[in-house]
Amino acid sequence: MSNKRFNSKSVIALAFILIAVVWVYLGVTQYGLWDQKEGPMSGFFPSIVGGVLLVASLIYFFRSFSLKSAKMEKSAIQLIIGMLAILGVSYVIGFLPTLLVFYIFWLRVMEKMSWRSIVIATIVMTVIVYGTFSLWLRVPFPKGLLLEMIFG
Repeated sequence: MSNKRFNSKSVIALAFILIAVVWVYLGVTQYGLWDQKEGPMSGFFPSIVGGVLLVASLIYFFRSFSLKSAKMEKSAIQLIIGMLAILGVSYVIGFLPTLLVFYIFWLRVMEKMSWRSIVIATIVMTVIVYGTFSLWLRVPFPKGLLLEMIFG
């Protein structure tokens, strides 16, 4: 039985389609994709992620009309609240520090890991994320108001 009308899944898919289009647009027009001498520029990775997100969201959008409605679970709501908190706090202290704080919070509160494991995992993830995205791919992460005041 097919329900051919918009539902919450269709709206979510459309929101992700919009986000994907913005990522691809900014990656291509403002940050650049490729430099002949230096290789990938800062818009390379966001454009690829945006392209994959666009394809997946389009597929999900067309499938959303035949999917049954879902029941919201407590863990899904916690994840949504966490993502909104990351978005809000990143405007204040910056994206990378926000991810660091959220990562530590998630491992301690949600996963109940030991502090030793958290420290090791945090160091490894920080090196991977900063090294890959900031140094190698030169992805321009938002600094936030606090880091803008400190580092200009």
